[in-house]
Amino acid sequence: MIGMREALEAGLTTPAALVERAIERAEAVNPQLNLIAWRNFERARTAAAAPRTGPLAGIPTMIKDAIMEKGVPASWGSVALREHIAREDSPYTQAIANAGPISIARTTMPELGLNVVTESPLVGATRNPWNPDHAPGGSSGGAAAAVAAGVVPIAHASDGLGSIRHGAAPCGLVGLKPSRGRNFGDEAMRAISDLGVNGCVSRTVRDTATWFDATQTRSPDAAFAPAPMVTTPIDTRLSIQAYSAVMRTGAAPDASVGRVFADTIDLLGRLGHRVADASLPFDGPRAIGALNDIAEGRFVRSINDLAILIGRPIELADLEHRSATLVAAGRLIDDERYAGALRQMETNVALYLERLDAIDIWMTPTFSTEVVRIGVFGPETSWDTTRDHLVDYAGYCWIDNFAGTPSISLPLGFSDNGLPVGIQFATKPGGEALLLRLAYQLESAVEWGRRTPPIWVGQD
Repeated sequence: MIGMREALEAGLTTPAALVERAIERAEAVNPQLNLIAWRNFERARTAAAAPRTGPLAGIPTMIKDAIMEKGVPASWGSVALREHIAREDSPYTQAIANAGPISIARTTMPELGLNVVTESPLVGATRNPWNPDHAPGGSSGGAAAAVAAGVVPIAHASDGLGSIRHGAAPCGLVGLKPSRGRNFGDEAMRAISDLGVNGCVSRTVRDTATWFDATQTRSPDAAFAPAPMVTTPIDTRLSIQAYSAVMRTGAAPDASVGRVFADTIDLLGRLGHRVADASLPFDGPRAIGALNDIAEGRFVRSINDLAILIGRPIELADLEHRSATLVAAGRLIDDERYAGALRQMETNVALYLERLDAIDIWMTPTFSTEVVRIGVFGPETSWDTTRDHLVDYAGYCWIDNFAGTPSISLPLGFSDNGLPVGIQFATKPGGEALLLRLAYQLESAVEWGRRTPPIWVGQD
């Protein structure tokens, strides 16, 4: 992305040329990967012909089908919402517009977002450019596939229980989840139930740092003072605690993930950091129980909110089988049980934040195994029969959404089958600059940007 910006500033290319090339790449790779939810090609061409301002002015990008763009379909991956047209921009859409990039399309996501793959009856299965038999993660899988394949250098992603990181890790990308209240439009977010944040996925730390700087809020009412623009690696020794066991069962991650995790610990030690094995600061099985109650109860309540948004009821028949079974589970979570789960989560968050006060970095895998194959968590599966597998597979990231802490997934290795493996780093609220500086250091050591997937349409 920065290379494109430099070429624009030098007069070597134009926004129109960059947008046209991105459209060509998207159309070339979409039959293999299925990453486009809605095309905005003509809208993008019109935008590219007009003057642009902002630090990302003229850079082609894509926006996940999860925030609203005025006059554009906003379906959240659901057939039930396929005719919904946004009446207004969301605040984060405005932040992206102010930064200046040009979105050529909306990227795919699973139905209503609560999944770690990107498959839905609306658009089908989105595939991973490293191996199309496997998922690109979710719910930001369409964005991750697009960036990993070289369609655009950077794309919008969102994260309610891990979805920025869950898209970045399987596709070999950088995925930063900002702190709660950090983004433009999120100034009032303070509660542990304010889970959702926006950000991006990219191939380099520099690109992610630039997007983050361009879209953070600078309001005096924000939770934090603006973070500085980060351009250099960390030059101090950090205290890092490493935890890799599956929270619900205590089992070890699979061999490939365990190998990359151990290699990363060794690398951090060689870079001068103090890394120690750690236990969870809270009771794992009990925390996962509360997480499940909140996820199920919140999902059925969000269906009601969406029905109000579109002005008609959403029936179970409107939803994929997986979502319908999730709604059925959520209806069993009454208000008292839901409130009890939130109280338990407040305890978990307090213990987690107390741990972070004593260290610099909390380190985990992003997933417990290599990325799953297409269909494992697909629309025809049942929530009740896949829930434990899903939470064991993806159950490292959620605590940072409840705690409001920033975290970043970095592509620090590959499985034995050649699929990217992400490692996650988290820190205290407001600590994005620290994460980015550590990420620069690790990027310099690993040089992950040198590798591209077999399905690649980007510049060599």
